[in-house]
Amino acid sequence: MSFILSTDTSCDIFRAELKARNIEYRPLIYTIDDVPNYDECSCDADYKAFYDQIRAGKMPTTSQINIIEHEEFFESLLKKYDGDLVHLTLSSGLSSTYESACKAAETVNAKYGKRVYVVDSLGATVVARIVVDEAERLRNSGASAKEAAEKLAEYAKHVVVWFMPTDLMHLRRGGRVSGASAVIGTALNIKPILIINKAGGLSVVAKKMGVSKGMAYMLDKFKEFSAPCTANSKIYVPSADSGELGEEMRDKVKALRPDCDVEVGWVGPVIGAHTGVGMFGVSFLSDKEREL
Repeated sequence: MSFILSTDTSCDIFRAELKARNIEYRPLIYTIDDVPNYDECSCDADYKAFYDQIRAGKMPTTSQINIIEHEEFFESLLKKYDGDLVHLTLSSGLSSTYESACKAAETVNAKYGKRVYVVDSLGATVVARIVVDEAERLRNSGASAKEAAEKLAEYAKHVVVWFMPTDLMHLRRGGRVSGASAVIGTALNIKPILIINKAGGLSVVAKKMGVSKGMAYMLDKFKEFSAPCTANSKIYVPSADSGELGEEMRDKVKALRPDCDVEVGWVGPVIGAHTGVGMFGVSFLSDKEREL
């Protein structure tokens, strides 16, 4: 390995898989009924159990990794391995985790001769996963940590996503939409379409009447923005336990691009706490930068 590679668990890759790929990770934390839980999901059953709790009426909350925790994590890796470290974080537009990691890296870099390079994934869940996949490819190809960090910062700008939460009442309970908007939207079957924008934050780009029209809108965006597939690229359908909807989206994406590898990917507790059950969408590498 040309550098040490690590991430937080916002990428939603099974933890056992991260270990098998020699990618170190720092679990994020979500809280249910005042009990903090490390995000250590490593199989389908783990994710389903989380969403079953939401279906039962639980309202999870999330918290970031602080500076001290990042420092301890970085130091443990520099002591464990030789070489520099590239660490990928949850988007700075969604959390202060990136900022905390950068401040921790400054302290660690002043203490050690080795270097810690922190990269903002500008995404979460399968968006971050695509960036992690590219980071692994760069590591395995012999790129230096500095070179990889620079390339990944640019690469992340081209990973796009459109997604559709289906449970407006969960968004209301979490304070993310008003009560009136949730009630009216649910009654009229209005579904918001969101993206992760250039700054790594969320933007609502459309509102569609019903799931079918929302899915059609996202497929149109996929046709407009998708880049030619390569041996290293993969298209992901993010799924917050969306069941048949996620599978239908996967099949329709595959029909549009039969040359591409298309996979349904779990949306884990850190993001699922905010979207609720049923969210799905499409995420992929584009030859265009994010439009907003």
